[in-house]
Amino acid sequence: MKRSVVYPDWAEKYRSKGRTIRKVRNGYGLYQCTSVYVPGQKYPKSVQKYLGMITEKDGFIPKNSSSVSSSCCLEYGLSHFIMANFKRDLERATYGSSMEIILLGIVLYLFGSADEVFIRSTYITHGMEDLLCERMQKGVSNSRLKTVSNRISSLIQERISDEKDRLILTRLLFLTVIGREQDESSIVYQDAVKDTAERYGLKL
Repeated sequence: MKRSVVYPDWAEKYRSKGRTIRKVRNGYGLYQCTSVYVPGQKYPKSVQKYLGMITEKDGFIPKNSSSVSSSCCLEYGLSHFIMANFKRDLERATYGSSMEIILLGIVLYLFGSADEVFIRSTYITHGMEDLLCERMQKGVSNSRLKTVSNRISSLIQERISDEKDRLILTRLLFLTVIGREQDESSIVYQDAVKDTAERYGLKL
């Protein structure tokens, strides 16, 4: 009989009947395993549901845990600006990639990392956090995300030629936040942001 992989004791203690552990990029993932009957197939289909992360420091961290990120405010301005102005360009630059890759690439551009805490810190991923976090746990090529991030940098530089204007727009937009339950129509931009965007014909 093939011997199952054994992980560190601090991770293994969370393994139990119907639950398995898988090594992922930032630690170990805990999954619930079930089998479902599929008509027409000889054997039942194995289904794994992601339950959360296991780390040596914090132990088991359930998905949606407040220990990951429970901030009432999320980054809004810069990510919304990117999607409003460059969505089609990013789709062309990443031909064949899903919207998930584009969103994760935007998170990488914003924060310099696409770790879970950052995925849960921007409004652009609101409602898709679990899906995107699970995608990252399964493994996403860093080069694909960097392609998106680098393309964003190039597009912003192409559209806003003046370095000072770029800094004003991107830095102030990054500081534009929104409450988790706040309506987007209530967002108020600083005059410097509105003036710069209007001067270059960009959408807010």
